[in-house]
Amino acid sequence: MAQLEIKSLTKSFGETHVIKGVDLRVEDRDFCVFLGPSGCGKSTLLRLIAGLEEASSGEILMDGKPITDLPPAKRNLAMVFQSYALYPHMNIRENMSFSMKLAKADPQLINEKVERAARILGLEPYLDRKPSALSGGQRQRVAIGRAIVREPRIFLFDEPLSNLDAALRVQMRLELARLHQDLKATMIYVTHDQVEAMTLANKVVIFSAGNIEQAGSPQELYRRPANRFVAGFLGMPQMAFLEGTRTDGSLTLANGSRLALPQGLPTVAEGTRLTVGVRPEHLALGPAGQGTVEGRVDMIERLGSDAYAYLSVPQLGRLTVRCPGDVGPIEGTTASAELRPERLHVFDANGVAIHHPTFN
Repeated sequence: MAQLEIKSLTKSFGETHVIKGVDLRVEDRDFCVFLGPSGCGKSTLLRLIAGLEEASSGEILMDGKPITDLPPAKRNLAMVFQSYALYPHMNIRENMSFSMKLAKADPQLINEKVERAARILGLEPYLDRKPSALSGGQRQRVAIGRAIVREPRIFLFDEPLSNLDAALRVQMRLELARLHQDLKATMIYVTHDQVEAMTLANKVVIFSAGNIEQAGSPQELYRRPANRFVAGFLGMPQMAFLEGTRTDGSLTLANGSRLALPQGLPTVAEGTRLTVGVRPEHLALGPAGQGTVEGRVDMIERLGSDAYAYLSVPQLGRLTVRCPGDVGPIEGTTASAELRPERLHVFDANGVAIHHPTFN
């Protein structure tokens, strides 16, 4: 497969700067996911890599060789789009082999590659059917098979599961993970769905407004986010953020509650504004008067084995607490949440992380 390197890459549409000097390295056989909200530039970057957009400045290199100015056909990449883009008048075999026929490849070689891709993707029974006779998941597998047949150096995926229902998305995630292992391929995958990123990637790159906020393994980003944006974007339900001021060796929250500062926190001057972040699984729900803060339970979201309690705390906002799935009907009551110092993330006034919990 291939290694990809991006150096100081920018892209502007008129006065609008979409990609603002991105530097990134994707190693051979990585499954790299570009993750971020709509409009952050992740799909534009993928199109720049594919050659479907022209860079304003910077370089794209594959195995150390520049491809920035090469046309798409000469980059030896294959892109799978959100829409299946299958030819409705062709059967599946013809759809998968079309690009190789255009390249006038040997018919026997074409047949071998189509049969191999169909076997990998479980499409062998459907090769003589038209796309209209297939389900959404099967059509997306055909689109992936069309890419496999080309044997590209790098696979590019632009939100390929967005049009599928929830059950099919789970199935396709498993198939993509297996495909990556079987092909030992370099894959770059764009999504706004953090579940896809956490389950598929060995490297996640989080984007915001045309910049890379942080890159690393899914667990590294979840446990040690570089800033408030990454901490708030990664995690479902979201991390809660509580504002406070350092006073007398502790943190005084906006509602007057005092919170012990975690051990290992860098020295912070008295009166410094800080933000603590805490994830739902690191909070404990209890009776009123027994925790660090208390508020009204607005709703319990029951998900079977787990439940999430949404607690409105005066002057602090909403806390989300993970509870056992059999938690009682406590909506409308007052409850407390225990914030343990050893489970807190701490951010400075600029939103930069200065402390993370220690995980065993």
